[in-house]
Amino acid sequence: ALGKLLASGNRVLIVSKPHLECIKRMCADFTQYRQSILFRFTIGALDSAILKFWEPGAPSFEERLASLQHAFDAGYRTSVSAEPMLDMPHAVELFHRLSPFVTDRVWIGKMNRPRNCIADWQRIDTEIGQIEANQTAERLLAIYKALKDEPKVAWKDSFAAAIAAA
Repeated sequence: ALGKLLASGNRVLIVSKPHLECIKRMCADFTQYRQSILFRFTIGALDSAILKFWEPGAPSFEERLASLQHAFDAGYRTSVSAEPMLDMPHAVELFHRLSPFVTDRVWIGKMNRPRNCIADWQRIDTEIGQIEANQTAERLLAIYKALKDEPKVAWKDSFAAAIAAA
């Protein structure tokens, strides 16, 4: 299906929590369409344990980073969605770790309605409390100030609204 879309002249945004083998295959199979593809990988934390808790079965940070690097090195346009940002204290570090492999934007957003998430209910109050504690106006503003002049950063509506209200 992707081949047919590309062969018809469409530009395609591929959003994924990427598995490296899948990205390698796509990059190899669609080299003639690389300018028509933008990969946007969801990477909301540096810490794989946090990712595992909130996204069970999804790839580790290391695999997501390797996928981003592979697509970038193969000449594809790349982007990152850090929404939800699951580890606000390390948002700036995450940006700087990913930025060298991003040709488009790093979208940063906060978790919306975290209490509606389904997870391990034995840990949920602790984990949600940590997410909420790290999404304070003060912390968000510090991230904004540190990254506001970075041309590769884009602010999701949830983040921008929180900053505007601060």
